[in-house]
Amino acid sequence: MQEKGKKKYYRIRAGLFWLMIGGFVLLLLGVYFKDELYEKWLRSGGMENVSYEGVQSALEDQGSCYLCGSSDYSLIDYYRKLDTIGLISLNDWYVLDFRLKCHDENGNEVNGEDGTSTSFGNTGEIIYSTESNFRGTMASIEVTLPEDYQMKTETIRGHLCQKCLNKVLESLEFRKWKYEKKEAVPLCLVDFKTLEIYSLQDWHRGCRIQNYWVEIEPDGNKITVEAYTIPDQKE
Repeated sequence: MQEKGKKKYYRIRAGLFWLMIGGFVLLLLGVYFKDELYEKWLRSGGMENVSYEGVQSALEDQGSCYLCGSSDYSLIDYYRKLDTIGLISLNDWYVLDFRLKCHDENGNEVNGEDGTSTSFGNTGEIIYSTESNFRGTMASIEVTLPEDYQMKTETIRGHLCQKCLNKVLESLEFRKWKYEKKEAVPLCLVDFKTLEIYSLQDWHRGCRIQNYWVEIEPDGNKITVEAYTIPDQKE
């Protein structure tokens, strides 16, 4: 009969003991360096380009194209006469004007005044906020996408003619690590005057559109775009 209070001792083979210690150390190192190990695994497959080549338009009436046509469901037809630039949410074709110029109800340009204008909203696909000064020298748009956003190519296939679809799809091209889970950002910039499309993918950080300089700052599922009017260079 074992006496009360007497301590018990267990024997572990030396090989098993050091194996357990080694496993514990490796576990600690894995937790500590998990981000570095994950990054190394992502890069092990190299980089690859992702594009949308070969996607065909499903639009039957070319005149109702959301970009170059006169569809009642697209604001581009209205903004074309304003001669400014904007941002398009491609999954629902929601168009945001940078408000770099002031216009009256008929679309005629008017002189701006001191002050700022702000707006915000939620379309179901994006959450946005805009800010611009009335003199048209600076404006910004901040867009927040859902955490699990994806580009809905079927939406633009049904709303754009082939020529416009090709321009939009070209702006969606991006690069990623082979094993990285990454999607094209379903946004783009548009020149309302020429209908040229500009990328908002994370590789693109700035460009000139008309007499505006645009700076792009991606941060996860949030993108901030700032536009500045370039002063006329007179001799």
